[in-house]
Amino acid sequence: MTEAVEVNRFWGRLGLPGLVDVHTHFMPEQVLRKVWAYFDALGEATGGALEWPITYRDAEVERVARIREFGVRAFTAMLYPHKPGMAQWLNGWAVDFAARTPDCLHTSTLFPEPGVEGYVRQALDDGARVFKAHVQVGAYDPADELLDPAWGCSPRAGRLS
Repeated sequence: MTEAVEVNRFWGRLGLPGLVDVHTHFMPEQVLRKVWAYFDALGEATGGALEWPITYRDAEVERVARIREFGVRAFTAMLYPHKPGMAQWLNGWAVDFAARTPDCLHTSTLFPEPGVEGYVRQALDDGARVFKAHVQVGAYDPADELLDPAWGCSPRAGRLS
């Protein structure tokens, strides 16, 4: 039995119409390659104590098709910056990805930097439904004062849920 058949049987037995996957990663190809390289190096970096293989190392179109085969009706892109100046660029990429992938919930990100409120507001205006804040990768405190105006954008946009 294929993995997709097993997953479809699982949610079917529960009486669900399908699944929502809130932890899928889609990002620009050059960023995705660096993320995969990081995980590839974990085994060596930890003396083999921790390995985290990338299971679905396929082209974007093939990964989207696989998610759909599993009966996933909506999913996220979960992109994130690791330095200043990167979030706005990633959010621009996300607009295009959401437009060409309608079952992907338009995902955006942020980073504590000057101008964050502006690009968060722009992302919301562009239709962002999910924000990924990866404090570990970005090495920042979510209570950083630079983020205060950005955290206030969502309730005003009526997107608290």
